[in-house]
Amino acid sequence: MPVLTIRREGAGAVRLGRAIAGTAAVAVTLGVVGLGGVILAGPALIGATATEMLRGTGFTGAAVTVTGLRIADGWQGLRLEITGDSGQLEAAAKALDLPMSGRLILSGALVVGTDGGAVTVTPDGCLQAKAEGLTVSGQRFDLLQGATLCAIQKGELLRWAPDAMTVAAELQASRLDMPTSGLRAEQVVLRLGQDGTGRRADATVARLTNTAKPAPVVPLAVTMQAVQAGEGPWAIDGTAKGANGLLAVSLNGTYDQTAGTGRLEAVAKPIHLAEKGPGLAAVSPLGATFLEKASGTLSGKATLSLTPKGLSTAGQAVVKGLAGGAGPVTIAGVSGTVALSSLSPPVIPDGQRLSIGLLDVGIPLTDGTLLFGYGRDGRLDVDRAEWRWAGGTLHAEPFELSPDKPKGTVTLHADGIDAAKLLELIAVDGLEASGKLAGTLPVVLAGDTVTLNGGVLESAGPGTLRYDPAQPPSGLKGEEGSPTAMLMGALTDFHYESLRITIDGQAGGELNAGFSLRGANPSFYDGYPVALNLKLSGALDRILRQNLDVYRIPDTVRERMTGSDQKDH
Repeated sequence: MPVLTIRREGAGAVRLGRAIAGTAAVAVTLGVVGLGGVILAGPALIGATATEMLRGTGFTGAAVTVTGLRIADGWQGLRLEITGDSGQLEAAAKALDLPMSGRLILSGALVVGTDGGAVTVTPDGCLQAKAEGLTVSGQRFDLLQGATLCAIQKGELLRWAPDAMTVAAELQASRLDMPTSGLRAEQVVLRLGQDGTGRRADATVARLTNTAKPAPVVPLAVTMQAVQAGEGPWAIDGTAKGANGLLAVSLNGTYDQTAGTGRLEAVAKPIHLAEKGPGLAAVSPLGATFLEKASGTLSGKATLSLTPKGLSTAGQAVVKGLAGGAGPVTIAGVSGTVALSSLSPPVIPDGQRLSIGLLDVGIPLTDGTLLFGYGRDGRLDVDRAEWRWAGGTLHAEPFELSPDKPKGTVTLHADGIDAAKLLELIAVDGLEASGKLAGTLPVVLAGDTVTLNGGVLESAGPGTLRYDPAQPPSGLKGEEGSPTAMLMGALTDFHYESLRITIDGQAGGELNAGFSLRGANPSFYDGYPVALNLKLSGALDRILRQNLDVYRIPDTVRERMTGSDQKDH
């Protein structure tokens, strides 16, 4: 049976003894005056003596009341019914070297006996514990359903002798709320024990839940052990598991009760999310609000730091090959390490970097780099965003948006765009181009839609545009001399001096492109200069004739092309 031995000569041990000083005071009283004298003195004297001794340890507002007194069954000792009130704990904080406030109340029945010169205290059942406004090192603890304090394996709770005091205790709570850090623990069991000069505490939590909605992590089952050698700090280790074994976390840390400081680090093993699996919702409901149908590998760590000022959290997330969808936006190949300065609420400091293989916001962007942060206001702050697109680069002006309800315009600046690769995105059979383009692409985000609105790319110099399909669409077939036939003739080898492309469209839909060209076809009426305006919507077989009649060819050229300027001779 694990026990906790508290020796009078050790300062740290004495501080631990003060935590159970009410019960110890009763035992000391019995050891001094003997059982017979206590029976004659009565409950009032026992309670008064215990109260005085408890106050002497630093609990200046404490009170111990003995409400019942009789010989225990089997003549094993004296059975006392007691209620112990700690009073306001602020007064005892200095004596215990532990910043705390609130109030503790302990009640129940104890059997007090003697054994070889030692006084033993055994609970008759378990003692009931209540807490009112309990705060330790800035962390609030609410025992809404109370707790019980029992002896381990129904043995002695306390053994007192002139040179030492031994305790073997088990604290059980069906629910413990920690609203300061947004945590709730259910089915909590804490055992205290000692072997020689080494002390040990074992704790289990059947279900540890983050109460934020949505929660950053699913509920966990936690097992922890803490070991103290002499009067040094406690060494802590343990495990936390959840999501049916998908999430496994190792725990390690330290706690210095004298300084009221501690640190606990939780390291998660890599989590492999299958492409057709439950996604981030399996491990992080909060993460699932940002990315749906997630796949890839995740790992990371969380750090909890305790100081006299309170509890703080931080963390680090590592992603490899992450893919999924954020509303109408599709991403893939996301990798990088992201620091979090707070876990609840989640806060990501500015300057975090991710590489992005693909970001599809209506146009496919590849090989991206993102520098960003995420604030307490729930907004994503992007300082730098660059991608490769159509042989060139795109970079975004700094912007902010709410990931769960994105709304606003992100302006992309294009440079060095390859006209040939750009037309590959439009996927029109037989359409080719050469040259370099630059311009702006405003991306409008509105809830579940992403729209490319008013994008403009212009040529940096001369180039070519050719449209010569093996099977022209029926809408572009015309008799010789018709506007359609002339257009097709001009586009077979058009050498432009200037090219302007407008792009509009919605993510997941078609891209609408408009072309404005000035130049000539060397084979088109001896290279006569012309201006063309075209509108394309996905594929040329959907181009209506009314979209073609805007191109401008001088009437004199038209007449000579059709032969209408020739006179009969």
